[in-house]
Amino acid sequence: MIKGIAASSGVGVGLAVVMTAREVPQGTAPAGAPGGVAATSTGGATPGAATAGAATAAASEKQRFRAGREIALSYYQDLVGRVRDAAGEEEAEIFEGHIEILGGEDLEEGVDELITNTSISAEDAVRAFCEENAQEFEELESEYFQQRASDIRDIGSRLAEAIHFGSIADLGDIPEESVIVAEELSPSATARLDLGRVVAIVTEKGGRTSHAAILARSLAIPCVTGVPGVLAQVPAGQLVAVDGDSGEVWPALDPKGDSKTLESFRQRANNSNQLKEQRREWSKSTPAQTADGRSILLSANIGTAAEAEAAREIGAAGSGLVRSEFFFMRVKEFPSRKQQAEEYRKICAALAPHTVTIRLLDCGADKPLPYAQQSPEDNPYLGERGIRFLMNRTEQLRNQVEAISEIAAEGYAVKLMIPMVISASEVRVVREAAVGSVSIGIMVETPASVIALDRLLPEVEFVSIGTNDLTQYILAVDRGNAGVAPLYQEFHPAVLAAIDYVVNHSHAAGVPVGVCGDMASRPASAVALLALGVDQLSAGIDAIPDLKAALRKVTSQDLENLARQLLSAPDADTARQAAEKLVHDVGRPWE
Repeated sequence: MIKGIAASSGVGVGLAVVMTAREVPQGTAPAGAPGGVAATSTGGATPGAATAGAATAAASEKQRFRAGREIALSYYQDLVGRVRDAAGEEEAEIFEGHIEILGGEDLEEGVDELITNTSISAEDAVRAFCEENAQEFEELESEYFQQRASDIRDIGSRLAEAIHFGSIADLGDIPEESVIVAEELSPSATARLDLGRVVAIVTEKGGRTSHAAILARSLAIPCVTGVPGVLAQVPAGQLVAVDGDSGEVWPALDPKGDSKTLESFRQRANNSNQLKEQRREWSKSTPAQTADGRSILLSANIGTAAEAEAAREIGAAGSGLVRSEFFFMRVKEFPSRKQQAEEYRKICAALAPHTVTIRLLDCGADKPLPYAQQSPEDNPYLGERGIRFLMNRTEQLRNQVEAISEIAAEGYAVKLMIPMVISASEVRVVREAAVGSVSIGIMVETPASVIALDRLLPEVEFVSIGTNDLTQYILAVDRGNAGVAPLYQEFHPAVLAAIDYVVNHSHAAGVPVGVCGDMASRPASAVALLALGVDQLSAGIDAIPDLKAALRKVTSQDLENLARQLLSAPDADTARQAAEKLVHDVGRPWE
């Protein structure tokens, strides 16, 4: 057994799917070529023999190229079908374009010429040809053609992988009851996974607030993060048991030798699934209110239309955070205004008549877009992300703002939220791009947005505190770094003081305040936020039943008393213990 951080509750048993990068070596000469890996002498070969050897090697590499191309074509043909079924014809057309390029004469002739003239491997010839073509596209003035450069590079990478390994790793093609094991699970990798087949997630890096953990909790998938050396200890294809409550991972279980252990875990997993269904039904039929009848606006953090439906079925009152970047990560190029409007319409329809708050694209840092062509940054968390990214790409900013405006004009209750704001000018740029009347707010997640709040409030209709980033920026602690995880303290006096300041100043200006960070997803920190005067909580989908149960145990007077304790606490532990004491005996009313 190995131990990590319990990040999402529940028990899962399944086959390990180890997600590691498949690196295709560069710069290797083809076998049999002069100076290549199969060369056995350093001199003395006749010119004729060298020429014959080079010709043989070139013919071999051309054959490897053609074999790899057939594999890549088969991969993309299958992908077109799956994307068409899941996302529609327009998205599938992207990959149909990939097929045309793969099967075209230009690619074949260009790669053949490189192999013949330079004696490089098929993998290197493919990448060199695609990179040259990608650069030509990038030099064109049209943004549409500039974006084709990323498609060309992606084709080159997939084709080189097919040549080298004889296959293309497909994150969507995983077996039923898979346990995902990874060094770190990025949002882009997550977007390509078939999460319906995932029974647990284990990562070597990250903590409770890593994106893998947040996603797992929202979908009720057991998750353990920060497991040291897990990739070396969990072989692919082996049975693994994961306990998301204790943070324990049992690797490489033997179906025969560990039969009793396996049976115990499977029984626990089965009981856990039955309990989850009871819990969901209770939550759906139970209003979010305190013991003395005060109603609380409790909504869900989501990223897709499927999650919107799950939020509705668990009794969420709309969404306080739609992570629009997850839609951008599922496609191979910047989606058009029409594509975005279709996606947002599905989400709003699933949650109608409740309000849906769509956050503008928040990529960069730990959420890169492969096709965005961002330059490497020494510190991406302080770099081009959030509204900064969009202000440098005005066409994309306009497309997204207009798509949200279009949904608002159709009568859906939708709001637009701006991430990573530090100045009022950023809000004005977004408002100028809006069409018609749409409510615009900001995420308060930078120290600047707290300190300059009085200058921002006249520009907005609402604010939402992003406690994940706000906490890490105030405390200078990387929330994804397991080595400093103990220093990431949401109850730190500085964090609580910042939240109190935002609430008081916003209310004085008549602006409502929500919280969409992970702090809103745990009973103790959620009641702490309500005690400080927050108007709306937007939590992970799976957290909503626990929050409703906790709310039914506290009164408005309890919250007033807790506020005094929080703001006078000398340290994070004292504040946290005061909040935990209030909800320690909540129980499970759905049982």
